[in-house]
Amino acid sequence: MTQSRAPATRKLGAEESNFDIVHDRSQFGSAKWANQWDEFSPRVDGSGLLSLWTADMDFRAPEPVIARLREAVDHGIYGYTKRDPRHYEIVRSWFQRRHGWSVDIETLLPAPAIMPSVAAILRTFTQPGDGVIVQAPVYSPYFQVVRANGRRLLINRLRLADGAYELDLEDFERQAANGARALLLCNPHNPAGKAWTREELTSLDAICERYGILVISDEIHCDIRLNDRPHIVFSSIGDAAAAKSFICTAPTKTFNLAGVPAATLSVADPERREELFQVMQASFMLNANYFGRLALEVAYSSGDQWLDSLTRYVRDNVDLVSRRAASDLPGITPMRPDASYLIWLDARELDAKVEGVHRFFVEQAGVNLYDGRVYGPGGEGFIRLNVGCPRSVLEGALARMASALASL
Repeated sequence: MTQSRAPATRKLGAEESNFDIVHDRSQFGSAKWANQWDEFSPRVDGSGLLSLWTADMDFRAPEPVIARLREAVDHGIYGYTKRDPRHYEIVRSWFQRRHGWSVDIETLLPAPAIMPSVAAILRTFTQPGDGVIVQAPVYSPYFQVVRANGRRLLINRLRLADGAYELDLEDFERQAANGARALLLCNPHNPAGKAWTREELTSLDAICERYGILVISDEIHCDIRLNDRPHIVFSSIGDAAAAKSFICTAPTKTFNLAGVPAATLSVADPERREELFQVMQASFMLNANYFGRLALEVAYSSGDQWLDSLTRYVRDNVDLVSRRAASDLPGITPMRPDASYLIWLDARELDAKVEGVHRFFVEQAGVNLYDGRVYGPGGEGFIRLNVGCPRSVLEGALARMASALASL
C-alpha cells in the first residue's frame, strides 16, 4: 500500500500550518462529529469514527473574526443590534474583488441564512402546487424546502459524461413546460463542485425566460475556487437574468461560520424586492444576529489572505484524494471539483459489490461519509467526501478506507 504524505512541491505557509492543527469539536455539540446522520445511515454509537460528511470545516475561522467575536462576547451585553452602516458596501466590495460582480447596493437584502430565504421566496412568488425545478443529484434540503412548502418537485437529472456533470437542457425544457414557476439553482453545484459556465447559465436563462420561470440561485459555495474557472453569478449574465433572479450568498461555507449565520440576497427587480422585504419583515427575518452580522462584516473585510491560504490547502487535499484513489482505493473515482471542499466519489460498482458503500465504510473502516442517495435521483452508489479537515485526519481516513478495501 502506498504511504500518503502531504505534497512536497512547496512549503506550507504559516496560515496553512494552522490548518494542520486537529481540534476537538465534541465539547460544543458539533453535528458533524456527533454523527447525527441522515435517514439512510445507520446510527452507530462509540468514539473513533472519522467524520468527513456534513459541509462544515474542521478549521478555525480567521483570527480577525475570532478576535472581534471575542470582544463582543466579553462586552457581555447581547441586545438588539444593527448592521454596520457600511454593511452592504462590505458585501459589495467582497464580490467585486473576488468575483468581478459589481452588484448594486440597493438590490441587497439582509437574511438570516440561505435556506430560510429560499423558503420565503417560494412562499412569496409561487403558489401551492406550482412546480419548482431542482437539478439532481443535489443538496438534499432543496427537496425538503419545495415539498414542505406545498410546491411540486420537478427533477431535472444532470447527465454524467466522461466523469463530469453537464446540463440536460432537453429534459429541463420538458420540466419547464410542466407547470414550473421557479428553478432552484445550485451555483456552484453541491455535491459535485461543478462551476457552471456562462454558456451553461445562459442556456438555462433562455428557457426560463421562455416559460416565465424565476431563478433562485444558491451561490454559497462560490468562494473556494480550486482552478481557473471563474464563478459566474447568475444575475451577471444579462439584464433578463437579473430581472428574474434571486441571488443568495453567505460567508458561512467560506469562513466556517455555519453556527453564526448571516446571509445576503440580491433582488434586482424593485417590485419583487419590496414584496420579499415585506414578507421577510412579517416573518421577523430581518433582525441582525448579534454575532452573525459581525462575523460577516469582519470576514468579508479582512478574510482574503486567509481564504487564499485555505484554498491552497484544500486544493492539496483534493490532490491527495486523487492520488490515493488511483493507487489504493479500487472502485472509487473522484469527480474533481471546481469549487468547495467537497468531493463527489463515484463508487457505483463497489456499492453493488458490498451492498451499500456508505454502510461499508462506516462499519469496516470507521469513516463516515455522506450517502449519495441523500442527493436524490442519480446519487445512488456515490458518496460525498469533505476534505475541509487537517491533512492528518484525511490521510487517516483514506488509509482506513484503503485497508477496508484491501480486505475484500
